[in-house]
Amino acid sequence: MSTLLLVLPLLMACSQRQLPKYPATDDGITRMRLDSAAFFDARHDTRHAMMQLKAAEKRLFTVRTDSLRFLTYYHIARLNAQDGAYRMALDYYGHAARHANDAKRSHRMADVFLGKASVYNQLGQRDSALWLIGKAEAFRPRIRKDQVQLIDVLRKRVRQHQILTISPEKDIEIVQIQDRYEVALAQREALRQQLLFTYAFIVLLVLAAGIVVWLRYRMRRQIRLYQRRLADTEMTIQAALRKKDSTIEEMKAEIDSRVSELERLRQSVPSRSEALKNADSIEQTKLGVDTLYTILKGGNLSQMGRREQLAVNAIMASIDYDLSCVLNNPRYAFTPKETFYYIMEHEGRSDEEKAAAFCCSAQALRSIKSRLNRKISSR
Repeated sequence: MSTLLLVLPLLMACSQRQLPKYPATDDGITRMRLDSAAFFDARHDTRHAMMQLKAAEKRLFTVRTDSLRFLTYYHIARLNAQDGAYRMALDYYGHAARHANDAKRSHRMADVFLGKASVYNQLGQRDSALWLIGKAEAFRPRIRKDQVQLIDVLRKRVRQHQILTISPEKDIEIVQIQDRYEVALAQREALRQQLLFTYAFIVLLVLAAGIVVWLRYRMRRQIRLYQRRLADTEMTIQAALRKKDSTIEEMKAEIDSRVSELERLRQSVPSRSEALKNADSIEQTKLGVDTLYTILKGGNLSQMGRREQLAVNAIMASIDYDLSCVLNNPRYAFTPKETFYYIMEHEGRSDEEKAAAFCCSAQALRSIKSRLNRKISSR
């Protein structure tokens, strides 16, 4: 018993060492399929032999060796001819002939010609069969002895009008085997394509979700940055208004620069939510500074109204407190033109400059001045 236990592992090791080793490449897998087909063919198992050959044929597009292509096509043609599928056999013999390009070209072409000759003899085309036998014989003496013997056998069979008897169902069976394999292969390929499409769709969904999450995170970060910059801008503008030694030009340039920077930052954010609107105080301050700048520079005041008046009154407390007390006094209830006139009068502008700014005549200007004086004197 102990001796048997020692011998069995040795026998298994020996049998494993005798197994052929196939590299994990397309050439190696094709070689394995051809050997498997030869194994089944030797046992007259045409079905499994053909399935192995069709599996080998599937890999021929990536095989680098012409001999493997030739052997695959040749054996498929031989099995088809053997079982009566003659038209399919001729097609595969033609494929095999296109790959008989190695050192054994004479042997391989002789096999193809003899195989075709046998098929044509079965089809009753004896002239074509004899012509192909002659082409195979032209390779002598560079062909094998079994090929020489087959030439004599085929020539004798053709001249004596001998045709091998094949069961009528054999050709249908061999074609069905190949068709079923092709259908199964096509179904598997369709499933593989569907699986790849599903994977690609899932990847695209995950990618789209990731992009959406990233964009939302980026947008929120930019909104937070915008809000911080907005608060800083508001503080900077208020500081600029409180500077006593700054001119209206410097004040306007500082505010325009800050607002422009804020607007560029807002434009860089793809969202247009309420969080990206400028603060009302900034808009009001900018409008007040722009209006005051227009008043002091003698610009056109004819189109300015209540909105500009309120904006000027709002910033005047930071620039000139005494003037602001007069403009914002509720007893006076100045109109926009009266407010602008009073500022120009306070700055020492001439009547000509005032008339040009209001785009009015001297009589209209005197009317504005008269109403303003009555309001002030009635205090």
